[in-house]
Amino acid sequence: MQRLLICGTNWLGDSIMSMPALQRLKRQSPDSHVTLLIKPAMVPLWEMHAAVDAIVPLSHGCGGMRTTVQALRREPFDRAVIFPNSFRSALLPFLARIPQRRGRAGHWRRALLTECLAGRATGDRSHQAREYLSLLGLDRSAPLEPPAIVPPQMARDEAARLLPVAEGAPWVAVMPGAARGGSKRWPGDRFTDVARQLVALHGVRVALLGTASEREACNPIAAALGAAASNLAGQTSLAVLTAVLKRCRLALTNDSGGMHLASAVGTPVVAIFGLTDPELTGPLGRDDRILCGAPPERRSRDIPRESAVAEEALRSVTAAEALAAAQDILGAS
Repeated sequence: MQRLLICGTNWLGDSIMSMPALQRLKRQSPDSHVTLLIKPAMVPLWEMHAAVDAIVPLSHGCGGMRTTVQALRREPFDRAVIFPNSFRSALLPFLARIPQRRGRAGHWRRALLTECLAGRATGDRSHQAREYLSLLGLDRSAPLEPPAIVPPQMARDEAARLLPVAEGAPWVAVMPGAARGGSKRWPGDRFTDVARQLVALHGVRVALLGTASEREACNPIAAALGAAASNLAGQTSLAVLTAVLKRCRLALTNDSGGMHLASAVGTPVVAIFGLTDPELTGPLGRDDRILCGAPPERRSRDIPRESAVAEEALRSVTAAEALAAAQDILGAS
């Protein structure tokens, strides 16, 4: 049995995009034992994913690196695969004396790795999920399977309490936030327009979702919808948020971690992209609808947190386009 340490990514969306690679690894090597090294905030996410056998949370604060290295040294790992590109993510398995350490070049980490892969080639427009396949030594040309997350029963029970089912009134999730900043946030009044029309035309009820910091963006939408909306932003754990999304017929989102989370539980998303490129970082669900405000030649993988050009691209996606995509999903379901 191979004992493998995966140094995981730090962001929700990146973590979910790495799941197809781990799913394929466990399918092809079911006897391998996979341990994930991640920051504590990502532990609840990976507890809902079947490909992970054990989790080691990163320790922070004074002495955090030493505590983490000591925890890793207690396990007889054969190999470490480092998903992030940071120096620290490669330093930890090096200090833990894991004999094989595989990762991408850059950030002065070559001496810390026993196997160093080249970075993304210029002009490579393959999805980010394929990078994790390459790091694990798997065939990156095979079709990508959707991420698969299963919320625990306790979270599903709480979600059923928060979003009770009513005949002819399906729930639709609306997630107007994006941790990256204004360069990924569609105007709030567009979310309000689409939600209001879905309520009027289809009798849906709207679950406004996000983090505590995104509640302010949800408040005006909730006020506009009145009794048809339930504002749960900042009111749920990650596991309950996942279960809530699973109860929704569709999710209207920005390019965000919430978009990837909804898609990973099988809820179709209508995702609004501005300058970011959905070919590189789009959701991986089979029934997702992507609306992009920039032509392919202007799209980029990395954009500033605040960008007037990105905001202009977002505004070019109309409420009518998003409504039509949402109605397409509702009609198909």
